[in-house]
Amino acid sequence: MDWNSLQEADRKFVWHPFTSAAADGGADPVIVVEGEGVWLRDSQGRSYLDGNASIWCNLHGHRHPRLDAALRAQAAKIAHSSFLGLGNEPAALLARALVETLRGEPPLGFPPEIQRSRIPARVFYSDNGSCANEIAAKMAVQYFRNTGRPERTGLVAFEGGYHGDTMLNVSLGGIGVFGEPYRALALKLTIVSDIGGLREHLWHHGDTVAAVFLESALGGAGGIHPHRPGFMKEVADLTARAGALLVVDEVLAGFGRTGTFLGCYHDGVCPDFITLSKGLTAGYLPLAVTLAREEVYQSFAGDYYSGRILYHGHTYTGNPLACAVALENLKMFREENIMAQVASKIPAFEKGIRAFEGVKSVREVRSIGLIGGIELEQRRSRGDLARAACLAARQHGVLTRPLGNTIVVMPPLCISLEHLAQLFDGIRAGILQTAVG
Repeated sequence: MDWNSLQEADRKFVWHPFTSAAADGGADPVIVVEGEGVWLRDSQGRSYLDGNASIWCNLHGHRHPRLDAALRAQAAKIAHSSFLGLGNEPAALLARALVETLRGEPPLGFPPEIQRSRIPARVFYSDNGSCANEIAAKMAVQYFRNTGRPERTGLVAFEGGYHGDTMLNVSLGGIGVFGEPYRALALKLTIVSDIGGLREHLWHHGDTVAAVFLESALGGAGGIHPHRPGFMKEVADLTARAGALLVVDEVLAGFGRTGTFLGCYHDGVCPDFITLSKGLTAGYLPLAVTLAREEVYQSFAGDYYSGRILYHGHTYTGNPLACAVALENLKMFREENIMAQVASKIPAFEKGIRAFEGVKSVREVRSIGLIGGIELEQRRSRGDLARAACLAARQHGVLTRPLGNTIVVMPPLCISLEHLAQLFDGIRAGILQTAVG
């Protein structure tokens, strides 16, 4: 199909997420038709560096031979079967490999202060990060019901946090722009502003709290704000003292982006639940997991009329295609020493993003690992300056998106130092081009 026909089909029939119906700043939509490594190519043959890893999930690049082969091999066996009471080969092998990997067998930045046996080891499959977090909430509340503490139904999260777009997660999130249109549908949960707010709430109401939700290592969609050292540990300690369960949302931070395989490793935190998605299949297919402690799992033992079963499941739970690719992804981390490769690139990434300090219109830069945010001055309303800069960067061969007035820099882990410099140059050119106005 020619470019004009693709443009017409997109404009006439497609509703894009997080995108105005008035089009993306008036720019023609980029119709991606091909990818290779860190590059994306559009329907007009133009190439762009994938500056946000295809919404933060691509790890090893597009069309990776090992991942392609794993997908094809599984498709030759079976694409999908029910997971309700049934299993499949890739899902069983992936669950085992994932738990072994998170427990540092072999070590992937595993902190020695954490007891390996305490890492959650029961794997519940779903389709995306929003679902993974919602499942953790259900598990936590029902766990206390199953164990004779039905009064523990409260959920607590932090202001500025983001855990997904389903209504439970919108309610948990503390970012007003994402939840304000749906306030009438919101669930009554507790949002605290800081560690002091959490301490006070748990002091007064801790005996009614089921779970505390925490984004791992950084606040992502709130503007790329890394947690200060020790913050996650303080949250974990307060939650444990209150007798509540801790859910660490690793959807963004997991799979090496922050410099450790899990973001919570930075503070040596071992939560009761871990949620993972995005990088799980290295950006190939939708898949998510909620990992829970064994004692939580065992509380759900009972017959089908006991009310102790987790009444949650998706049609594509444990999809064999997705699980096969995710399993190959974990093998690549072990066999190709991906974490060492990430560590070798972090100094160049930090140097590159710090170079934006003092650039015209740049207010602040923030980074952790291979994740960066470039916050621009508020010269236009509602983050329009950052959006305009991202659109301008397309002219210089870079695709990324803003979060409010912050430009996200989050390339695939496989990016070379040469392409990393090219990525920063394209973003800088977009900012300077926009700052003139």
